[in-house]
Amino acid sequence: MTKTKMTVAIAVSVAIALLAPPAAGQDEYFDPQKTFPADALKEDLKVLWDMLEEGHGGLDRYTPASVLKKSFDEAMDGLTGPMTEFDFYLRLLPLIAEVKDGHTRAQLSTPAGAFLDDQPVVIPVGLRFLGGKAYVFRNLSSDASIKEGAELLAINGMPAGDVLSNLLSLIPSDAGIPTRKLRQLEFPANFGRLFALRFGRPDAYKLRLRPHRSREVLEVTVPGIKEKDVVRILYDRYPEAAERRPVYELSFRGTTAVLTIRSFGDDPEKGTPPYPAFLNDAFRALEEKKTPNLIIDLRGNGGGMDEYGKLLFAHVMDRPFLYYWALETKKDRYDLFRYTNETAKDAEELAKPLKKNARGWFDVLDHPNIGLQQAKEPRFTGRVAILIDGLSFSATGETTSLFHFHKKAVFFGEECGSGYYGNTSGFMVTATLPNTRIQVRIPLVVYTMAVDGYPKDRGIVPDFPVTPTIEDLLAGRDPVLERALLFLEKK
Repeated sequence: MTKTKMTVAIAVSVAIALLAPPAAGQDEYFDPQKTFPADALKEDLKVLWDMLEEGHGGLDRYTPASVLKKSFDEAMDGLTGPMTEFDFYLRLLPLIAEVKDGHTRAQLSTPAGAFLDDQPVVIPVGLRFLGGKAYVFRNLSSDASIKEGAELLAINGMPAGDVLSNLLSLIPSDAGIPTRKLRQLEFPANFGRLFALRFGRPDAYKLRLRPHRSREVLEVTVPGIKEKDVVRILYDRYPEAAERRPVYELSFRGTTAVLTIRSFGDDPEKGTPPYPAFLNDAFRALEEKKTPNLIIDLRGNGGGMDEYGKLLFAHVMDRPFLYYWALETKKDRYDLFRYTNETAKDAEELAKPLKKNARGWFDVLDHPNIGLQQAKEPRFTGRVAILIDGLSFSATGETTSLFHFHKKAVFFGEECGSGYYGNTSGFMVTATLPNTRIQVRIPLVVYTMAVDGYPKDRGIVPDFPVTPTIEDLLAGRDPVLERALLFLEKK
C-alpha cells in the first residue's frame, strides 16, 4: 500500500503547482461572477466537514477536532449571502490549512481552475524567501530594469511582508511547518494564483524594488503573465533550468560521496536502472572504494514510494528495525465515496488489506514496511550527513525520521517540510463538493513512524542550520553542501 501505487492516490510532487486544477476541456464555460446562494454554500461546507471527520486518518493529529469544528462552525455562521466560487474557495483554504496536513488540499472546480490559469495572474518574477525578505531570483517580465537579486519591498502598495503573511495562511503543511509553505510559494504559479484569489486580479502589478547592493528604490509596473507561459519563459531565459536532472545519481567530492535522490521513484530515462538496483550498485561502489563519508541530498524530494525510502535507510542501519509503529484507517467502508469517482471495486480493494484493531480503527496489513525490517547489504558504515529543506516531504520525511532517531546521520539545511512522526496519505480520494464542484483531496491512512523523543509539531530541525544568501544563489554556490563537506572532511 505504498503511496505511489494506490488506485486513487495522487502523487506528491513539488513540481506540480499547489492549486493546479485538473485538465479542462477548451469548451467549458465559466462565469467568474456567478454566485451560489448561502444555503448551497452551507451544504458544501457541511459535506466537507462530514467527509473530513469520517475519512481523514490524521484529522486531529496537530489541531484538536473540537478546535477545527469551531472554526468550521464560525465559517458556517459567516455564510449569510450569495458568494462566487472564488470567494467561497478563499474561505475554505484557511480551514484546510488549519488541519496542518500537507497531503490534504482543496482545488477549484475544473472550469474555474482553467479560467484562472488562462488569466494573466502570475506576477512575472520568480521569488526566493530568505532571512525574512523576498528577493527576485528570476525576471520573467519584459522589463529589463528588474534585475536578479533585487529585494521586493511591495506589490501594488502592499508591503511584501503583509502579502506573504496573508498567503502563508492559505497553504497546508504538516504541523504548519513554515519552511514548506515558503518553498511552495516560490513557485511563480502558486504565488500568482493565491495572490489573485486573496487580492483580486489587477491589470498590472506595481513592484517596489531595492536593487541588489543599492540603497535606491525602484518602482516598475509590469503586466501579469499566464500560468502556461511560466515554464516557457524560464526555459528561454534560464536554459540551465531546462536541463533534465537524473532522479538519482552518485558523485564524489574527494573522499566524500554525494548521493542525490530527487524523488523516491524509478527514473523513466531509458537505460537507467530501477531505484533498488541503482541503490545497491551505489552502496557497493562505496564499499569497494572504502569511502569514509557520505552526503545524502534529499532537498526538494517531495516523496514517492514508501518502500524506497525505507530501502535507503536499510543500507545504513546495522540491525533489524521497525519503520512504522502503525498504519491505520478510521473505517473500511466510507459514505464519502459517493462524492468521489471511486467504484465498488475500489472500495473492495481498500477493505481487503484491513483488520479491525483494539481501538476500533483498522490496521493496514499489506504494506512492505510493516513489521520488523532487516538491514541490507552492502551496508555503509562511515559518517553520514543528510541535506534537507522545506520541500523534503512525505516518504522523505519518513526515512529522515529513522536516520535521526537512530542517530545514523547529522543534518544540514533548513527544517524538514514533513512532520517527524509521520503523515496522512496512502489511499487518497478526491471528493467533489455537490454545489460549487470544488474538489478536496482526503488522505485516509495515518502513518505513525517508529520514533520517539522529538517535539510533536516540528519537522527535523538540522543540527547545522544553513540558509543560502541571495548572493549564494546568484553565484550558483551551494553553502549547504559545502558546509556538510567541510564537516565530514574535518571530522
